[in-house]
Amino acid sequence: MDPRLAYWTFALLDMCGVVAFAAAGVRALRRGDTARHRRCMLTAAAFVALFLISYGLKLAALGREDLASWGALSVWVLRLHELCVLTMVVAGAVAGSRSLRLRGSRNFTRRPGDPPAPAGAVRWHRGAGITAVYAAALGLALAACVLAGMYRRAGWF
Repeated sequence: MDPRLAYWTFALLDMCGVVAFAAAGVRALRRGDTARHRRCMLTAAAFVALFLISYGLKLAALGREDLASWGALSVWVLRLHELCVLTMVVAGAVAGSRSLRLRGSRNFTRRPGDPPAPAGAVRWHRGAGITAVYAAALGLALAACVLAGMYRRAGWF
């Protein structure tokens, strides 16, 4: 298998991990399990960090893809995927930074004696989190399309 194709197959599996843990985190929060929500989201963020580090290493070792052999539609799908990933990273960073203001609040601890979280922090965290999860899910679907095109160009099907 071509090293680039192997790398992007790994990257797709990594993105599956991001989406799976983010979805589990959303489910945990809906059940009121804020501690599990936090663990799942931190795990999803670790998968994102793993990809970013591996991508830097991939660029150093293998360089960029040659998009000259790609069709216009494939390039547009790739660019839309990259936009989803950028949105996911930025929105995830905003959600993560806003979560720091929620840690000691009753919204997170569920203890009645703790102070309520600032409403603005809750709104920002929720909005950014939802944006990050949807961007990750759409990014995963588009990554699968990009990878399928790469397999097709490599003659796998």
